[in-house]
Amino acid sequence: MKNIALAIVLVVTVAACGSKKEIPELLEGNYRAHTVSFEENKPVINLEKDNLKEILILLHHRKSPGEIKKHYQLSDNIWNERINYLFGKGLIKKFNDSSFIPTFFVLDEENGASLKKFADSLGAEMSGIAIDRLNKIREVYAKIPSFKNIPFDYVSMFILGGLIHDGAQLKNYQDQFVKAFIPRRGGSNYYLSLIQNEEANSSSPKIYETRFYIYPAFTLGSFASTVYERNIATYATSELTKDFGKPAAKSDSVYQITLLNELVGMSKSGGYKPPAKILDGFKRYGILANGKSTIPVLSKVDRLRLEELSNVATQDIISYFENRQTLFVKWYLNSQYREETSYKEWMIWVYKLITAKTIDVLIEKAYIKTFGGNTASFILEK
Repeated sequence: MKNIALAIVLVVTVAACGSKKEIPELLEGNYRAHTVSFEENKPVINLEKDNLKEILILLHHRKSPGEIKKHYQLSDNIWNERINYLFGKGLIKKFNDSSFIPTFFVLDEENGASLKKFADSLGAEMSGIAIDRLNKIREVYAKIPSFKNIPFDYVSMFILGGLIHDGAQLKNYQDQFVKAFIPRRGGSNYYLSLIQNEEANSSSPKIYETRFYIYPAFTLGSFASTVYERNIATYATSELTKDFGKPAAKSDSVYQITLLNELVGMSKSGGYKPPAKILDGFKRYGILANGKSTIPVLSKVDRLRLEELSNVATQDIISYFENRQTLFVKWYLNSQYREETSYKEWMIWVYKLITAKTIDVLIEKAYIKTFGGNTASFILEK
């Protein structure tokens, strides 16, 4: 608790001094945009055009319209066009009558350092929930037909990471703890963040995401750290060609379907074997372990049972956050985020930061086994 209290003190200092830096320094490093949406279609937002992302970052650092216009040499007309666009998308609001601030979560490097310390303390502690519930999780897992021939360890990243702490669990958290309408931005309802300098090291902010890649006959799902995602949909052309035998005449997307069909074939028939080159690629990339696929193929019926599996830990997770509500409110009110985004939206991203540490601890303690990198893939039948 001392570490958490220190993190609260640190954020007050960071929030107070952030705007003293010059614009070029504030824009150093890389900012990644992330969304959380429970709608079927993922929101489409492009902040890379017209310096929109940079404008939002500078407004977060309380730079004035005059300073930003001067830096980018923008006329009043162009500035107004960009501000009106951001207003229309629900990404900014007025601040102090003469300026604007973002309405969503912008995590710069300095705020990220203090918030990460805070989140990591809780995330390490929260890993105990999955450990305590592991026997029950395994019991429910054993009853799902799609996993009949797949050892639990092979899909532990998917189960203990993606299911227990993301996906349907994130929706449970939204419905039972956050209990708020998701912000309406443009034509979609979603939470948004910009996070600076996410890196694959212990000192940088980190979140895990569940992503989906749509193909004609099925959907490939992927659960991974946002800075390290490796699956069939993301392999480079050179990898598909060299390691899986992709013919030069076939496009990457067409050959991805070929590979996924081979995995589906293996799931339907225990004796089925893909062509030798593809089989070698599956082994090399951790898609096969001891002759068994680490990528489950899930029917619609199985997906309903997976919700039951995620529910094993739901009440414990909700109670964990409810019991620390005062702590979260205090942290939020002592940060600059109280002026920008709502407490509810802030708590979505705090959850993502906390559970990132939880998952890392489960990996470190070998409750989660990883094959071919820290990515869990799964195939959804349509």
